[in-house]
Amino acid sequence: MNPEVRANQRDRLTTWRGAQGLAEDVRHYGQWMRDDAERRIGHLYPKVEVTAEMAKVRPDLKPYAGRKLTVIAWLWARTVKSPNPAFANVDVPLASTFMLSTKAGKEAYVEPVIENGGYRFTVKVGKPKDAEGAKNGTKLSRGANFQCLMSGTPIASDHIYGEANAGRMGARLMAIVAEGARGRV
Repeated sequence: MNPEVRANQRDRLTTWRGAQGLAEDVRHYGQWMRDDAERRIGHLYPKVEVTAEMAKVRPDLKPYAGRKLTVIAWLWARTVKSPNPAFANVDVPLASTFMLSTKAGKEAYVEPVIENGGYRFTVKVGKPKDAEGAKNGTKLSRGANFQCLMSGTPIASDHIYGEANAGRMGARLMAIVAEGARGRV
């Protein structure tokens, strides 16, 4: 028999060990699907540039300073007007948690900073000082029971439903998740 034919037959009869063949197929088709999704909807996920200012506040971003990373998620909180008359002009967040990641060694959370009669969100890396508070966000108990971020006043579910039915429910960006070289940042 021709040696080339014999080599081709041997290659075709080679069996994969364990799930090597399946794993290779999954990697190949996963990459194909990702490339196709990028082609179709990639314009909806723009890149964000990591500035030196961002890296100064978040040391974990230093390797990415000056680079553009692909945004893979925007994390939003629903908002309603505060029931407290002193803050009736403020749209307060209804956040069931401020934790972004609870994985050991990769903890991240959003810290609301109250200033000048309003608030902003800052992303922090590590374990929060008030772990229980970060875990619960502005949620008080089961159902639609929250508290005002500005005053601590309870927000009843009736108030939330009333705001939503009147078309006054809004949204506020809490964080942006981007794809880094070794995971999400």
